[in-house]
Amino acid sequence: MTAFIYQDANLTRSKEATFLHFVEVCGMLTQLDRKKKRVKVDPASAICKALGWYFPLLAKMGVGSVEELLFLKYPDACPYCRQKPHNDGQCKLVKGAEKTVSHAEVLELVERNRSRMPASLDEWRLMFASIYPRSLNAQPGFSSVALFEELGELAEAIRVFDRYPHYFYGEAADVFSYIMGVANEYVLTLEDEETFDLDAEFLSRYPGLCINCGSRTCMCPSVPAATVGRMAKEMRIGTNDRRIIDYDAFSSDGEAVAKRVFDGAGFDARIARRLPFDRGDLNVALTQLSFRLANALDGTNSELAGQLRGQATGIGRAERGTASREDGAMQVMALLQQAWGALDTGVKQQIRNEGGTSGDISHLLEKRILVVTANPERESKPALRIDREIRAIREAFKQSPGSVHIEPLMAATIDDFRRALSSQRFDIVHFAGHADLEGISLLDEVGNEVVMTYHSLGELIGRQKTIQCVLLNACHTMEGISDPFAPVIVGMMDETDDDEAIAFATGFYDAVAAGRSADEAYDEGILSVRTKDLNPHLISRLRRK
Repeated sequence: MTAFIYQDANLTRSKEATFLHFVEVCGMLTQLDRKKKRVKVDPASAICKALGWYFPLLAKMGVGSVEELLFLKYPDACPYCRQKPHNDGQCKLVKGAEKTVSHAEVLELVERNRSRMPASLDEWRLMFASIYPRSLNAQPGFSSVALFEELGELAEAIRVFDRYPHYFYGEAADVFSYIMGVANEYVLTLEDEETFDLDAEFLSRYPGLCINCGSRTCMCPSVPAATVGRMAKEMRIGTNDRRIIDYDAFSSDGEAVAKRVFDGAGFDARIARRLPFDRGDLNVALTQLSFRLANALDGTNSELAGQLRGQATGIGRAERGTASREDGAMQVMALLQQAWGALDTGVKQQIRNEGGTSGDISHLLEKRILVVTANPERESKPALRIDREIRAIREAFKQSPGSVHIEPLMAATIDDFRRALSSQRFDIVHFAGHADLEGISLLDEVGNEVVMTYHSLGELIGRQKTIQCVLLNACHTMEGISDPFAPVIVGMMDETDDDEAIAFATGFYDAVAAGRSADEAYDEGILSVRTKDLNPHLISRLRRK
């Protein structure tokens, strides 16, 4: 009947839109538990409105007989324990991998109890009251909470309906059972002299025509004014407030933000775990970049060029869902970074300027530098000029933007340092601060000086395989390290002035910015110290064999 009354309105609605209307009115059913009154919506009205949308939804989904559908699932007994009232201790138990639901036994009950099939809404309510008795002493909100769980299951069934239609029927019957549960809980709250006849309540609101427009086939507006604000609350905003006005602009702005996020991310192991290398734009870009780098290396490193071409072929043929694991991501990027580091600056800039998908992701190959600083006050010595050292690092990369990502870790504690190394990938770790023969000076949680020993530092650095160089711009560091824990370790001998530290950092990072190796950067740093007439012998290097 209700499907007929609202047939024209529902004709143009999708099944999903009809379901949304149903969910909206089901939201009103919570008022019984929340003791929340809504204007013109009492519990009886909410129950009837829920049914008023439930029946058109089933019609939309092609259900010819609601009664048959409901009785097939609930044949005057619980379908799980096949008892009335249901046995809560047995109901929905799982034995091994087989649920206690037996469809054959339920169908037997359907035929055996068919004469007891309810003939009215109130009889259905009473049947469910006898199967699942309600009590005022029961946990508050049981039916409404369970109803919304069932609505979630019904949403899934509607989503997959075109391919798997049979999931819908059982879930639709379960939703009806919990609407009846809400109705039966409501009956328990009535005073002794009050009665509740679901048939009379429903027909008073749906008497064979629409009571709002008076037509047998509803002619109300698609969004009746009386239904606006019934559940949702308005938030007034002015014309100048941020909101979606121009959808084209909104889309382009969103695309720009997504590009900024991707461009600014660099290659981070935490992100790499989720990158879909096996599909979509990223798969195409990585394939093209691998071929592009291989072509650039043909004349200078044919072995690496061959590895890149093999990788490009593998990426292009990757089975969907297999290339986004962290180990695969790290292998892909490690080879690309190796190739990127072997190119001269001019070729790198040419690839960036070419644009296209390969140029767009070249920023992922940038070097990542962790700059760790700690400058605890010492009575016997002035504070270090760490700000000048950091400025020198940043200045070095102004001429080659996009080639490096600098991650500053100021006033670092031991935990700060550990977390940074465990959560991100770095090529260079730079420490600026105080040190002695035992280790480097960091801070505790209240700002006091604590020492991280060189042994502990080596363990921390050794866990990250991508680190190519550790630069310890602090006094005495090379006097306390005997075994290199990174491919290249650079440190200071004896007491070193800020001037030597800053001059070395300037030359070192000028070379890094130019794409040169850690050894070449060390040589450039020494040259920078020497040209400023400072003492280069205070700076030393250890190489891993």
